[in-house]
Amino acid sequence: MPIITLRLELYKPTKAKQEMYERMTEWNTEFANWLWHHPE
Repeated sequence: MPIITLRLELYKPTKAKQEMYERMTEWNTEFANWLWHHPE
């Protein structure tokens, strides 16, 4: 099964925004992969 990786674009990035977007990307990637592998 392939793994899904999600990337978010940053608009006028700051350190705080970049850290939050990285966390959001990790959470969304984990959720997308969980959903992909979840039995119906």
